[in-house]
Amino acid sequence: MTVVCSWCRYEGLHGVIGEKAPFEDRRETHGICPSHRIEVRAGWTEVRLDRVHSAQEAGGYVVRSAAHLWGELRNLSRKAGL
Repeated sequence: MTVVCSWCRYEGLHGVIGEKAPFEDRRETHGICPSHRIEVRAGWTEVRLDRVHSAQEAGGYVVRSAAHLWGELRNLSRKAGL
């Protein structure tokens, strides 16, 4: 299968990243190229920082424990039927 970057395709670029098994299957599957991955992750960091600053300005706390995150992921997977 040919792996193409979804973001590159949206921008009208070729966006071929590479191939993955099964190699005889000529269909396309989607991923993200290294340059767009950096852009997307930078956006995540900005959003997280904005949330932290907003909560601090409001006098609240932004606390995430591993157990809390695990519980959220478990509930999400149950809803998805996984």
